Amino acid sequence: MFKRTASLLKERGVAAATLVILADRARANIARMAARTRTAGVRLRPHFKTHQNPVVGDWFRAEGITGITVSSRAMAERFAATGWNDITLAFLVNPAELTPLSELARALQARGGRLGLTVDAPAVAGAAAAAAPDADIWLKIDTGHHRTGLPWNDGAALRAVAGSLGRPPAGLLTHAGHAYGLRDRDALVGLWRRIRDRMGHAATLLDIPGLRVSVGDTPTCSVTGDLSGVDEIRPGNFVFYDLMQLEIGSCSAADLAAAVACPVVGIYPERRQVVVHGGAVHLSKESLSTPGGPVFGRVGVLDPPRILNGAIVTGLSQEHGVITFAPEAFPGATDLAPGDPLLIWPVHSCLAADLLEVRPRPSSLILS
Repeated sequence: MFKRTASLLKERGVAAATLVILADRARANIARMAARTRTAGVRLRPHFKTHQNPVVGDWFRAEGITGITVSSRAMAERFAATGWNDITLAFLVNPAELTPLSELARALQARGGRLGLTVDAPAVAGAAAAAAPDADIWLKIDTGHHRTGLPWNDGAALRAVAGSLGRPPAGLLTHAGHAYGLRDRDALVGLWRRIRDRMGHAATLLDIPGLRVSVGDTPTCSVTGDLSGVDEIRPGNFVFYDLMQLEIGSCSAADLAAAVACPVVGIYPERRQVVVHGGAVHLSKESLSTPGGPVFGRVGVLDPPRILNGAIVTGLSQEHGVITFAPEAFPGATDLAPGDPLLIWPVHSCLAADLLEVRPRPSSLILS
């Protein structure tokens, strides 16, 4: 059962933990989201922290995408170097980075582009506006996630930060991270509407002409049928999706477009377990809660790509992954040998891609 996939991966040179990107699925995910936003008249500014791959970036270009979201200055600089000119850094500005951010803003402006920066405190907002006059400054809004941002209904706080800029803000930006706690499509649609209404209320409190509204998360953006009331959406995970999105209900198993190939290093029939060189530094420590304990990933195959029942990553240390097989599933693993790659669908594809694409060196395999 697993030997065929192991042979396919070895034929393509997989000898260490490697991100396996299924091009057809990823491109279909991109095309579907791009078509929805075009129909709605809403801009798609995808979050590139999910894939961090210039080839995948080109797939977005092929769908007419011209603006992107990133989560760090380093990421912004990497994608600027590959020709992206309209970049929003959807992470609160670190004042210690204002000098290089200002330089990046000037460089993008000279190329006809724009750098977007995000703030939620008056002092940082004023410093960012002064240091980077060529950048768009967005106000980060808390619409219920309670991580960062200005309360959506606190007009005094909103006006204080906006007033500290010395110029109108580019718009209001929020991230609905609390969507990841839901497990029902109707609840996700309800959350989308609540976020949209709260952003609209925040804009009304500021009463600044031309203020744009930017929202972003994969769960709600994937399921809502009505994108009205916002100017742009910034989902990222939808390019690959993952087991978490599958559990939330924002995708189907056929949408999963990235897995991690991990070589077998030990086989233990007496306990129906296989150990792979694929641990927390490859898959991350993200897990799904189940009655049987945490799940750190699920094993699958490539012919065709699918998740198999009864083969679960039940334990992770820094470099090791422990896969436990159900009695009916273990016979399929008996022909494996040390060195054979196993395909593991990750719980969180963004973290797996970051761990394998960026540090310590790019390590991905793109399959058509």
